[in-house]
Amino acid sequence: MGLDSVQIVMAWEESLGISIADAEAMTLRTPRQTIDLLTTKLAAQDRPSRACLTLRAFHRLRHSLITIAGVSRDSVRPAARLRDLVSTGRRRTWEAIRSTCGISSLPDLGWGSPRTVGDLTRWAVIHAAKDLKRPGEPWTRSEIRSVVRAVVTDITGVADFADDHDYVHDIGLD
Repeated sequence: MGLDSVQIVMAWEESLGISIADAEAMTLRTPRQTIDLLTTKLAAQDRPSRACLTLRAFHRLRHSLITIAGVSRDSVRPAARLRDLVSTGRRRTWEAIRSTCGISSLPDLGWGSPRTVGDLTRWAVIHAAKDLKRPGEPWTRSEIRSVVRAVVTDITGVADFADDHDYVHDIGLD
């Protein structure tokens, strides 16, 4: 396994709160195989959930920004820059937002961090999907697929791929 492959597997483990054995990871050749494995590991159901993970992340972040930073609901849009929404007492305000939104591992606001609400929403789906689920709520295959694809896109930069594409030959993983 190359470095990108290791990073991807680690990101899936972090986001979903599971462990993938090295032997299991070595057998994964396509996103579909990964989705199938994770669906089994997480005992996922095929029924749709009430809201997709991206929408859940956005709503939690928006609620925290409105409540803690005191910004208007209309100002919290995917393209809104976080530094414009969290401008006064940034560090203290951001810590309060982190603790109230329920996404335990939100990154610090700084160099290399998400710049917009949309970026932060995508970050939450990629890095903390497990935090977006209610306690005891089962995973769905669709949610797992979203995480698998978001992680692959985040690490490789490739967004246009099918679930049956080969990680090495079609997506370009090393």
